[in-house]
Amino acid sequence: MKNIFTAILFLFSFTLFSQTYSFTHNSIVRSYIVHLPTGYISSNQYPLVINMHGYTSTASQQQSYSQMNVVADTAKFIVVYPDGVSNAWNAGYGVNPTIDDVGFISALIDTLKNKFSVNANKVFACGMSNGGFMSYRLACELNNKIAAIASVTGLMGDSVRLFLCQNNCAVPVMDFHGTTDPTVNYNGALGYISADSCIQWWRAKDGCPATPVVTNIPDINPGDGCTATKYYYGLGNDSSEVVFFKITNGGHTWPGGVPIPSFGNTNQDIKASGEIWTFFRKHSLKCGTNSVNEPSANNEQLSVYPNPTTGEFTVYGLQFPVQLSVYNIMGEIFYNISNSSKVKLPSGLGQGIYFLKAETEKGTSVIKLLKY
Repeated sequence: MKNIFTAILFLFSFTLFSQTYSFTHNSIVRSYIVHLPTGYISSNQYPLVINMHGYTSTASQQQSYSQMNVVADTAKFIVVYPDGVSNAWNAGYGVNPTIDDVGFISALIDTLKNKFSVNANKVFACGMSNGGFMSYRLACELNNKIAAIASVTGLMGDSVRLFLCQNNCAVPVMDFHGTTDPTVNYNGALGYISADSCIQWWRAKDGCPATPVVTNIPDINPGDGCTATKYYYGLGNDSSEVVFFKITNGGHTWPGGVPIPSFGNTNQDIKASGEIWTFFRKHSLKCGTNSVNEPSANNEQLSVYPNPTTGEFTVYGLQFPVQLSVYNIMGEIFYNISNSSKVKLPSGLGQGIYFLKAETEKGTSVIKLLKY
């Protein structure tokens, strides 16, 4: 009975300052859980952490599993747990390809700024698995609102790396990944790169040193079946950093969380939620008002009309000679044409999100397309 009472008391305190809200985005009702830190007062400004669940999971499950509320209460930041459509995020590798989750998170940030006292320069994103993949996408497409990201058991989709991250903005990145993750392969797979490649890609993008500071985390809990090593790359451009926790023999789990044997070993030598906040708190927004929807390597002012499209459209702002290509989110090419601004996609091409790449003598630009 004493144990039951303790559990009930814990759950009561865990949810006391949490509340579920919703709003409609692109005709879809989107819900999210907000946890305000104990002692919250509207006269103060608070950092905001967006914590996204994994594939098939929910906001409430991510709230319980990550235990980030405990850190938020101590460190005094707001944490929000949004729900993906059909328990998933459009993170750029084939899941929910028609859902505009970048736009939703952008609208969510604006909504939270209006509802609560949020420090706009201290907004961060993290997530588990599919939510981790989504964090990487936000680092590329929403870096005008998000100051830093962290991913746990999630990596970077090929389409995000190749087509959606064409800006020069440096975004601080933290990543946790197990070498024996049975769900998101440490060595990469179709649609996403390996953990090591992901870290090196961001290290180079952020202008961080090539040689990391390596710290072997003390194995204080040998019974967890795994160990942790920290690789620190910093400082880079605009004081950015890349931090990687390699969990040797670790599974598809949140370090410091409740062990889930079917997902592999859960490291208990570190607590991911605490490490994430220690990382986030050092950073502030640096990227200003970069374009969210039309990343461009050469800053050409390209536009497409109509977009959304049924398959026929015109590209404006081109400089000739030009090569146009259309890809899906897996990087598969469906269309090529040279020296023309008129595009007519194959009639059998399905609905969804695609990318138009324009290659000129000045460089490469990418525009997101929505085909209906």
